[in-house]
Amino acid sequence: MLKAYVSMVNDMSERIPRDRDIELENIIGNLMIAEYQVDRLQSRLSERVGGLGSGSNKKSSSFVFKKNDKWYRVTLSVEEMTNINIIDDVT
Repeated sequence: MLKAYVSMVNDMSERIPRDRDIELENIIGNLMIAEYQVDRLQSRLSERVGGLGSGSNKKSSSFVFKKNDKWYRVTLSVEEMTNINIIDDVT
């Protein structure tokens, strides 16, 4: 039964035109992966800020690095916001 199904799928795929844009398919695939990663990271961040993901109350983080003999520090601070009104500026 599986051989018959595979044969049927192969026959169908032979009738599909082969003018595919591989670069476009790669871009779309990368976009889908990026959307998944953004969603996953947003979930992790909201859990951490909301107190579900960590026992600590830290809501900021710093990263220090050196580039071209100069030191840089990047500090991120996250806070949960409630009762905000977001206005979509669609023109």
